[in-house]
Amino acid sequence: MKKGSSGNRKKRTRQDTLSRQRQYPARDNVYELNRIRQERERQNRQQQYTRYPQQRPVQQQTPQQKKKAANRRRHYAGRILPLFVFAVVVVYLMAQLAMMAVKKPEVNVETVAYGTIDTPRTRQGLIVRDEYVVNSDRTGTPFYQYSEGDYVKKAAVVCQVKDTASTDALEDKLASIDKNILESQKNRSDLSVFSEDIERLEKNMAGTVELFGSRSMKTDASYLYAMRTQLDSYLMQRNEIWLSENVEGLSQLNEEKSAYEQQLAQSMSSVSATESGVVAFSYDGLEETLTPEALENLTAAQISGSTDMTPISKVQSVAEGDPLFRVVTSNEWYMMSYFPNQDVIGWETGDVYQLNLIGEDTSVSVNATVSMLTPGESETKVVFTCFTHMSAFINQRMISFSMDSETVQGLKIPNDAIVEKTLLKIPVSCLTESNGVQGVLLVNGTNSKFMETEIVTSDESYVYISQNTQGLKIGDVILNGTGENAEQYTVSEVETSPGVYVANSSMAKFVPIRILDQNQEYAIAQSASTYGLQVYDTIVSDAKNITEGQSIY
Repeated sequence: MKKGSSGNRKKRTRQDTLSRQRQYPARDNVYELNRIRQERERQNRQQQYTRYPQQRPVQQQTPQQKKKAANRRRHYAGRILPLFVFAVVVVYLMAQLAMMAVKKPEVNVETVAYGTIDTPRTRQGLIVRDEYVVNSDRTGTPFYQYSEGDYVKKAAVVCQVKDTASTDALEDKLASIDKNILESQKNRSDLSVFSEDIERLEKNMAGTVELFGSRSMKTDASYLYAMRTQLDSYLMQRNEIWLSENVEGLSQLNEEKSAYEQQLAQSMSSVSATESGVVAFSYDGLEETLTPEALENLTAAQISGSTDMTPISKVQSVAEGDPLFRVVTSNEWYMMSYFPNQDVIGWETGDVYQLNLIGEDTSVSVNATVSMLTPGESETKVVFTCFTHMSAFINQRMISFSMDSETVQGLKIPNDAIVEKTLLKIPVSCLTESNGVQGVLLVNGTNSKFMETEIVTSDESYVYISQNTQGLKIGDVILNGTGENAEQYTVSEVETSPGVYVANSSMAKFVPIRILDQNQEYAIAQSASTYGLQVYDTIVSDAKNITEGQSIY
């Protein structure tokens, strides 16, 4: 074959390819070898970094990676921050609740100062009236013809006192005789001397029935009661005419009736009112003593000594001399009371004041006139005159009343600060002193032991001591007096006193008070000199939250 022929060219091409494959391996095999080599190097570096972490190189981030990382941090911060704040708030609230559960209630205090309150002060008054009591003149059962509060005329028969054992039979016989007389008179009414009067009354009865009978019961039936009352009046007038007529044919019945009436009069008494007035069924035995004429001589002791009035029964039998009823003869009545001198400064006789009268069942306001002012050392006797509502208090001798709001001045204390405490009461002579400390000598068998006492308050004869478990208590025996004249005294008396807890120091201390007046919110107490409350003292505003001796601060 010639040089340059195609056969020689193909042969050379195969030889060149084999030569290159021997010199340069396959591309895929090279890539695989590189990957294996790199993996081995990475594993070797990982093992080395695990053994020696400080040799790990710091990877440098590209700007794009840094931006992505910053975005992730902002995203996580936007979600984590609200959750963190919420968790903090929850923990804070839980801590506050726990502290409130175990924390003692807060003790509020305030400083005592002078102040005033407007309050309707209730007073006691003594009622004086023109009145008299009528007593029974025999033993028997009373039968009343008037009710409480009815007005009676002079000489009107208020009640009859009967010996019912004999009067019942006599009244039955009289009723039978009256019935026979009426039957006889009806048969001869045309011959009666009073026939014209009887005829007129019967016509009036017929006219009354015809007049009322024309009304319809569908609208109102009350007219029936009026018709019955009017008919009863006509019948009574007619019967009185027949029974009073002296007829010869009825002489025997009239004689029997007269005899029974005489017997009945001996077995009963008719009791009349000696003067006109209003009937009342109660008494207290002071009707002749407490009169308007005696007002100048009445004293404060009669106000405190008066008792409730005794009711009079209308169904029980009475004995001779027992009260039957009372009659008040005038609508003008009087009320006597005592006022502190400073409360009536400027008052004059004739002044009119509005009084709020407080009765057992009712309360009313009346305009009362000052009719008498009698000054005393500390109090003034005041007599008021009233002309209304006499019947509302007809069965009362004592009455409570108040005037328009009065201003009271003193130490102003909230009602919530006031508590009551029971104090031991021992004679002043039981007190003794040791090393400048006051106390008592507690008897223990044949020996005596000095015990320090805390005096809460005192008066001329007694001291009042606070009770506690470590001090004096009920049943203890102490010495009363000194030396050979000392006697044993058993502590047994107590007294309840209102007071407040004073917080001048860090401990709550009970101090008694004297309340002058009080309304719904505040009380006015008197300023004391020794043991009591003083102006500018610090007191606990709400005493229910503490006990005596508790630490305030």
